[in-house]
This record gives sequence, C-alpha cells and structure tokens, in this order.
Amino acid sequence: MNLEEAIKYANNMTKTKYHHGMVQMGNLNDDEANFYFEEAKSYKQLAKWLEELKELRKYKEKYRWHDLRKNPTDLPDVPHPERTWFEVVQEDNEDCIPRATMQYDDEYGFGFYQEIYAARSFGYVDTEFKTVEELNLAPVVAWKAIEGFENMMEV
Repeated sequence: MNLEEAIKYANNMTKTKYHHGMVQMGNLNDDEANFYFEEAKSYKQLAKWLEELKELRKYKEKYRWHDLRKNPTDLPDVPHPERTWFEVVQEDNEDCIPRATMQYDDEYGFGFYQEIYAARSFGYVDTEFKTVEELNLAPVVAWKAIEGFENMMEV
C-alpha cells in the first residue's frame, strides 16, 4: 500500500465507522455508537497525519540537494531564470558556509543576470547573463532551490 492508498483507506474507514455509529444510534445502542465514533475519530486523525506526511515529502523533494557529480543532467527547470535563485556548492568549496547563491539559465548554466544601464536614457536597456566561467568562478557541483520568503503581511 502506498501513501495515496493509505490516505484513501483512512478516509474511507472514517466514513464507514461513522456510518456504523449512526446505525447504532438508530438502534439506541449508545455504547456501541460511541465505540464506532471513537474509531472514526482515530481514522480521521490518521488521514490527517498521512496528508501532512505527503506534504512534508513533497517539500523535502522540492528543496533537496541535487549533486551534479552523481547526476550531471539533474539541472533546474525554471520558467523565469532572471528572477530565480539557487543555493549552490562550488567545486573545492564543499565545506564553505555560507554557500553561493546563483541563477540558472538553460542555455548558459549557472551564473548571474546583469541589467545594462544606459546613461543617455537613465534606464536599464538590456540584460546580460554572465556565466561561472566568464566570471572565473569554480564550477557548480550541487544546487538546491531556495524556499520562498513569506511576506510578513501574509503571516
């Protein structure tokens, strides 16, 4: 039984036990009804814990370390690379803390986006991507997504 099946089973058992309790209430058997209601409550709690486990597993997978030495094709998939940052470990700096934070572009790899400022128009006119190699930085050997910051107004 996988986690999805266990959640479905616990939810079905909650309904079944509650139904049995209602039948016993109809038969004026309060002790038996209370027994089934308590079982329904237990299954409902189990389903809640299993849902929480499912969410924690999703979270853990999303924010895990991706070791490019073991799997060089395990690269980020980002829709807006100029607005997405990753915590990275660079070659020969595995023990360095704090670690570097870089952006990722499908075409160029890890590096940084820079906006080019035009003095004449007093504004940003273009964006340029500087790769790790161009910046003469050690290659990235591992990366992980950075958890989004919760807006203090939303808390």
